[in-house]
Amino acid sequence: MRILVTGADGFVGRYLVQDLVKRQHHVIGGVLHSNVDLADANETVCFNITDNHEVDDVIDKLQPDGIIHLAAQSMVGTAWKNPAETLLINTIGTTNIVRSVSQFSRDTKVVTIGSSEEYGLTGKLGRALVEIDPCLPQNPYAISKFSAGLMAIQLALKDEINVVHARPFNHFGPHQRQGFVVSDFASQIAKIEQGLSAPIISVGDLGAQRDFTDVRDVIYAYILLLEQEVETGIYNICSGEPHTAREILDIMLSNTQVKIDVQIDKAKFRPSEVPLFIGSAGKLMQAVGWSPKRRFEDSIVETLNWWRNQ
Repeated sequence: MRILVTGADGFVGRYLVQDLVKRQHHVIGGVLHSNVDLADANETVCFNITDNHEVDDVIDKLQPDGIIHLAAQSMVGTAWKNPAETLLINTIGTTNIVRSVSQFSRDTKVVTIGSSEEYGLTGKLGRALVEIDPCLPQNPYAISKFSAGLMAIQLALKDEINVVHARPFNHFGPHQRQGFVVSDFASQIAKIEQGLSAPIISVGDLGAQRDFTDVRDVIYAYILLLEQEVETGIYNICSGEPHTAREILDIMLSNTQVKIDVQIDKAKFRPSEVPLFIGSAGKLMQAVGWSPKRRFEDSIVETLNWWRNQ
């Protein structure tokens, strides 16, 4: 297949491009800046997903068999600071991709990437969330992904094209930047081990339970959703297993020889209205036979080791 991957230079994108090439696909890496080095992709194309004319030109020219649309503003904190730009990139950008496919390349299958954040306060149900559960997003990032998914699915149904909206829950692994719990803990411990920081980690509430999956399992789900015949619709990608930040930190601390003091900082506490937030991937498993393969503990240690080498 000729596959266009937008956001190909990001944390998830680089893993995805490598795996698609290994599976003998012809991969076109979509990037925003022309100076990006994408050695693994077969081709690179530079365009801005928020510019509908640029999107039209790329889709019309490439006529890809499939698109995995990763390009996004993915930080919740940034979304609060600039909600309009987040909506522009995530919602309008996704709309541009799907609309362009419907006009210029109707046989192209599109996988859009949403987020478990779309469910928001529905997590208060206290059970594994499924795709038919209502969405009550609680931040601008979540709203942008929810509206992007709604628009993508509605355009697909109207124009009779194949669009899959994936909702990954928390995912992590080597190469993930700071700003996420696993990479934040790992980077701090690596600095402490190298004598670059005092042997103290200041933390907030470590008790909330969340659903974590290794990024390499997540991209395998994206690939299967693209390669196999899958009906237009929404598909959760998740482990279905709850883990706390305390558990993540304990795994890392048990894999270091340095004595590190964990200090609870009440100022960092954020009242969690959703103490348990996990998903069910049953629909995905039935559709493509996917299940996560990597052990949670192994992935945590591998991420810590990656930060040690930075």
